[in-house]
Amino acid sequence: MQKLALATCVSAALVFASGASTAAGTHVVRINGVRALAPRDWHFTNEVFSTCVSPSQTLAITNARGLIPDAELSKNDGLVLLLEAKRIGSKGFAPRRIVRALPSSSAMGGCCDMPEGRGVEFLFRDHGRDFYAFVYAREPSVARAAVTILNTLRVEDR
Repeated sequence: MQKLALATCVSAALVFASGASTAAGTHVVRINGVRALAPRDWHFTNEVFSTCVSPSQTLAITNARGLIPDAELSKNDGLVLLLEAKRIGSKGFAPRRIVRALPSSSAMGGCCDMPEGRGVEFLFRDHGRDFYAFVYAREPSVARAAVTILNTLRVEDR
């Protein structure tokens, strides 16, 4: 009887703990020592958006379905693209800050075959790693979702 009670408690703890680990309606995206919480309709993509060696593409999360043709996002698509700069002996970028409101977007892209479109670029340092973060979005609701993803980033030391 004690084993049954213990098994029930452990099972309940696992069920409730797994649900408590992420916000409702989100899932964890994790790769290259970086993790983020993304809404259910956003996902990791292994599509290559940057051909540079430094900074190199570390993470790409989008709500676009399928491949993004010619790296062009449609009106309702968004993309959070994270590139890591490999620097030796540099002081690096400023520490990462929470983004409260998305600044006005401007035309971005072109370098290293990156997507061209409207968006905002952020530079930051987190756990000794320097990053360029690009948020591509035309629709305000998509931009807010992308910024929320950016604010949930957790970076591991290298």
